[in-house]
Amino acid sequence: MLAEKRYVWHNLLKEKAVEDRLYQNRILEKARQCNTLVVLPTALGKTVIALLLAIEKAEEGKIFFLAPTRPLVQQHHQTFLDKTWFDEAELALVTGRYPPNHRSALYSKAKVVFATPQCVWNDLKSGLLRLDNVSLMVFDEAHRARGNYAYVGIATYYFRQCRKPLVLGLTASPGGSEEKIAEVCRNLGITAIEHRTDEDKDVKPYIQPIEVEWRRVKPPEEYLAVRDRLRQMLVERVKGLQALGVLTGKEPAFITRRDLVELNDELQRRLGGGQGGCLYQLKVQATAALSIAHMIELIESQGPETLEAFIEKSLKRMAMEGSRGHKSILNDPLFIEARKSLRNCMAKENPKVIELVKVLEAQLKAKPDSRLIVFTQYRDTVNALIKAINKNSRLRVERFVGQGEREGDPGMSQEQQREVLERLRNGETDVLVATSIAEEGLDIPEVDHVVFYEPVPSEIRYIQRRGRTGRRVAGKVTILIAEDTVDEAFYWSSISRARKMKRIISQLNRKLPELIKEKATPTITLMDFQPQAAQAATINAQTFTTEANPPRKELWKPQIMQTKGLSQALKWLLENLPNQTISIEEVVRRAYEEEGLERAAVETAIWRLTQQGQIYQPQPGKIRKL
Repeated sequence: MLAEKRYVWHNLLKEKAVEDRLYQNRILEKARQCNTLVVLPTALGKTVIALLLAIEKAEEGKIFFLAPTRPLVQQHHQTFLDKTWFDEAELALVTGRYPPNHRSALYSKAKVVFATPQCVWNDLKSGLLRLDNVSLMVFDEAHRARGNYAYVGIATYYFRQCRKPLVLGLTASPGGSEEKIAEVCRNLGITAIEHRTDEDKDVKPYIQPIEVEWRRVKPPEEYLAVRDRLRQMLVERVKGLQALGVLTGKEPAFITRRDLVELNDELQRRLGGGQGGCLYQLKVQATAALSIAHMIELIESQGPETLEAFIEKSLKRMAMEGSRGHKSILNDPLFIEARKSLRNCMAKENPKVIELVKVLEAQLKAKPDSRLIVFTQYRDTVNALIKAINKNSRLRVERFVGQGEREGDPGMSQEQQREVLERLRNGETDVLVATSIAEEGLDIPEVDHVVFYEPVPSEIRYIQRRGRTGRRVAGKVTILIAEDTVDEAFYWSSISRARKMKRIISQLNRKLPELIKEKATPTITLMDFQPQAAQAATINAQTFTTEANPPRKELWKPQIMQTKGLSQALKWLLENLPNQTISIEEVVRRAYEEEGLERAAVETAIWRLTQQGQIYQPQPGKIRKL
């Protein structure tokens, strides 16, 4: 015989609104005492824990409940309306759509404020809002509290302005490394982590099973022909970069998109800092290489329609605006061949789309009242999928995207988003085709099947997408994978990272006190060559990184930085460095024999002149004048 359900009682809580669960009570005990990060699998009531803490703290001051998107903010607002006895006027929904004087009135009257972080951050900076009397600050999707995200600044103001601050962070996926999770904890002032997994005894009774399947499809030869031309282009660009002395640690064919992103970031930082010389040529080549790598990913994981849209909307526009890198792509004979092959692709049905329609129709045949969400990364893919699904089936399908305009696509207003979700809930729509806007937190209990149109190389996004199903009844996840493409790498990467994250979280509470103290760690980045006699010199300069200043990837840097004799070494190099390529070891030897210059001073001078764009490295361990 099943035990009778028990419910939480509180004078602000409606009757039978919240089930009494042991794991939630245990988490609440900790959250009352200190700033806590709650890590729970999706659908286990993170919002309910925040609600229970909020009604306890409402006597002491205002509650702020922050979430990254407007639909999610609205959802939390509705949860409080449905489950508590707060008057509607006491529950303020604050967005940037309201003028400042209206927002100010809402802040002053409300007991619980539901808002997006950017709106609150702007009002704190302008002096419109103060947090003196806020007894609880809830950060939903707390894993976002990194870098310069608004959560970080809000937490800083909160701890500065409030005498008795209390923070509650909520997430299903805090990050894939100790340092990422520790950064979130430092930024939000977290001193304890309460986590549960699917295997914990007090959680297991409330977990719904989720079946995960992956379906492999073979890309057509026409797609591979486009990809192969683009790969040839990429290898040529990488060879050009390596001739200028960067990315020399790998064969050109093995340079990844991530390598190119890091290189572009570093070049942008240096150019923004006033450096020039060969960096301009590097930036042209690196920008072109990154765009080509992106196009390879599009044809492999999305399909020809999305690649064609990128070329027409982005590549050509950037070339017309004067980007030398993008002009070089359009004029490349290999690209002209790739465009011809791309036209052939348009007449070929995308096997991923064929498989997607099969999955959707099979689900609705087995369970006619099903609700499904298809996730994909790009709006152009969303539009292409809706067109293809409407053409090939009788499914009732709608799109769900963000509000911002993207390359002429106006996006969806907050009201349009709400209406689409409502139509899915009440059965007027069978399928949503959505971008990442639907990944975080949206509570649509009726969704019993989620389809990944492509895998994502992120443990956070994998968990978030997966968590849209299996919320109240058993769910299913289908992941479409194009064989021997970037899809394969992304899928296994996300799975591996998700498993690693589970292991890290299980051990983190014990390490947390030390991790949040580690605010400054010295880091030295080595040059491409490894001097053999440099160990005896003294490091006179160290680069420190903090949570506010993350470590930057250096293109070149000597192992030893020495200022003694540096001016003399700089002068000698400028006067004596030959125009042809020469090994650094030979330069060091000659500088010592002719001028008695120390190795460390010469190496530091080489690094300095390389930064300034006066010399460059055509290959590891060798330099030449520009």
